[in-house]
Amino acid sequence: MSKLFHDFFSHRALFYGLFNQAGKNIVEMAELLTAAVNTGTAEEREPFYRQINTLEETGDDITHKIYLGLDKVFFTPLNRKDIHILASALDDVADNIHEAAGRMHLYNIEELIPAIGEMTNYISLSCNEIQKLINALNKIVNTGAMLDACRQIKEYEHQTDLVYYHALASLFANEKDPITLIKHRDILFSLEASANKCKNVTDVIEIIILNSI
Repeated sequence: MSKLFHDFFSHRALFYGLFNQAGKNIVEMAELLTAAVNTGTAEEREPFYRQINTLEETGDDITHKIYLGLDKVFFTPLNRKDIHILASALDDVADNIHEAAGRMHLYNIEELIPAIGEMTNYISLSCNEIQKLINALNKIVNTGAMLDACRQIKEYEHQTDLVYYHALASLFANEKDPITLIKHRDILFSLEASANKCKNVTDVIEIIILNSI
């Protein structure tokens, strides 16, 4: 019996530890993306893109470890399906931030439109809220506050959508160079997708919270 308790708590620490790592990873990626966007020149953004590339690989490794844990562990601290979906959702956030950074790097735009900065800021705010939620999953006590945080992330996603559609409308109305228009459109699309992936994480966390009540 003592071994069962020991195994359960060690496995609990394993999964929550990996989720915390994944949460911290997307926070750092989002902050690096925000820093890159707020940097003056395309050349100065280069180091930020390299760091984001490295962190995306770190995120893949964390996700792989979670999946390996599911294969090896019989007693899990959360529903096995929820663990798998949450790990996948966090990985999707990292992948989309990486994609947005990759497009910025590839297109080498010297002057980014203000909407890109607004959207990256909302993504960074969302990732920070996600990290707080993940920390709270280890011991769900204040479900009301956690659900409020989920609603806040959804509001950030809504605001990101508004910025996205207004920016697209402005580009099509005012940008005369079709290549520049396409480059900015693609970056905006990746950022909007990143915000949507943050919302998807909260959908999973909401289910976990509601199932705990």
